[in-house]
Amino acid sequence: MGLARVSDVLRRIRGRGFKAYKELRGAEEVVDGVKLRVVRVQGDPFAPPSVVRVETQWRGPRGALEYPVPLADWIARRLYASLRRRSRKLGEGHSGLLAIPRPGPVIIRRSSVEVKGARVVARVWVGLPSRGRRVLADRAEELLLEALPEAVREALTPLDGLEEHVYAWRLQEALRSQLKARGLVSFIGDGSILPRRCGGCEDPLPGAVPFESPPSLRVSLEGPRGEEVTGMGIPRGFTVIAGSAFHGKSTLLEAIAAGVWNHVPGDGRERVVTIRNAMYVRAEDGRFVSCVDVSPMIHDLPSGGDTRCFTTTDASGATSTAASIQEAVEAGAELVLLDEDTAASNILYMDERARPITEAHTVTPISMLARSLAENGVSVVVVSSGSLPLLAVADTVVVMEAYKPRDATEVARRLAEEHGVRIPQEEYRRPTPRVIVDVPRLVKPKLRGGRLEDRALPAPVDLRLNMHLAEESQFNTLLRIAAEVERFKGKPVALEAARVEELIEKGFENLGGEPGPALGEVRALDVAFLVNRIPGVKARLSRPAS
Repeated sequence: MGLARVSDVLRRIRGRGFKAYKELRGAEEVVDGVKLRVVRVQGDPFAPPSVVRVETQWRGPRGALEYPVPLADWIARRLYASLRRRSRKLGEGHSGLLAIPRPGPVIIRRSSVEVKGARVVARVWVGLPSRGRRVLADRAEELLLEALPEAVREALTPLDGLEEHVYAWRLQEALRSQLKARGLVSFIGDGSILPRRCGGCEDPLPGAVPFESPPSLRVSLEGPRGEEVTGMGIPRGFTVIAGSAFHGKSTLLEAIAAGVWNHVPGDGRERVVTIRNAMYVRAEDGRFVSCVDVSPMIHDLPSGGDTRCFTTTDASGATSTAASIQEAVEAGAELVLLDEDTAASNILYMDERARPITEAHTVTPISMLARSLAENGVSVVVVSSGSLPLLAVADTVVVMEAYKPRDATEVARRLAEEHGVRIPQEEYRRPTPRVIVDVPRLVKPKLRGGRLEDRALPAPVDLRLNMHLAEESQFNTLLRIAAEVERFKGKPVALEAARVEELIEKGFENLGGEPGPALGEVRALDVAFLVNRIPGVKARLSRPAS
């Protein structure tokens, strides 16, 4: 027996109570080459809307299929607009809704639109129409079999902007692919617009000063068409971004952090790329930490506690920063980004001239680990207004003045020598990998303003502290992972986080079942960021700490 047709089911349930819509689940229909299948049916007109999976063939240029991620992203942006034009109130609750999440400024994989071979697969929220909690079958048929297929077809043609969109993605992929061979961790292209219109905005600031690389740090990379692209290269090692307040130090660091993703044309950061495994770290007073080896930075505690397996439910600014650095390195980070405005200053540097004032020293700052961090494959970029202990150990110093960078490496070295600032260097040890031994059983996790909440958690997990999350769909993916955090039990944190990233790259259904339209791509580092902060997740070292 074949699957039911959507139109047949709607005729059968006309005028019945809303619950009758449940008979639509699994129903399919093909309308002018667009195949629809109802995969989830809402239980009530005010409940989260139903989900319809839509498939059609790509009939545009075959060459675009070589780049499924930017092609899907281009389609998603057009589909979002097309659905909005056709979405209208057709009754109570969500009746008449047609929608997918609004794409952010980055070109990433999303469950709302995927390109699989020559097929375009879209997942759309649909508010099934009702009045008085009775099925409006005629309105539902118009919505599902007329408006939705029309929106999909409109999203696929005409091809305005497709070539530019795909090229922007190809350019950023090409630039990023050259970083490691050139000894770089980031590249900021000349002419980029780094400032944003407002604190919570992603739009470029109108009239902002275009980025211009200093000649001594200028490098040339090759675009996908063989064209030369110039900009400032951030070398491997220890880099300090210095300067006075309001001159663009943090703006530059935030652009470097955003460079782990590719950006859309017009964003201003289309020529800013960073190695993918970078992590912005900040102090998180009060955060939960489970068995993290922070001993290279935190040691000799008055309590006598072993910092090779540091556990707390109330970390300080310094211990939270140290734990976050070690967790990121454990999960594969090769670049750590720090800003003195958001990090604990005592984990960044200490003035050696003041050391005699205290006999006990429980913190070895980053400035004293700079050389060893680099030798262990971990580069650091730190924003500082001008701390000599940091400048003295920097391989590269960039001073921002009126949003224009200047190479001040040699000046910083001379200053350190003139003032007799010599920072002794200590050994940095990479963290011992950990295994998850227990996880809390989350009841019904949800997101509220970027914070993960659940009755089983003593406190929310603030995912907004992860600066690399660029849009709501990525928060939704982490919510989905949190709901199934039990999959991490008995497994190494880093390996399981990497496995989740690989599953997403193969398709969102690999996370378990039909995903709906709300999910977006995240990295293994983002997955580890989540798991490491869920109170009640207990870890142990996979081997004795050395």
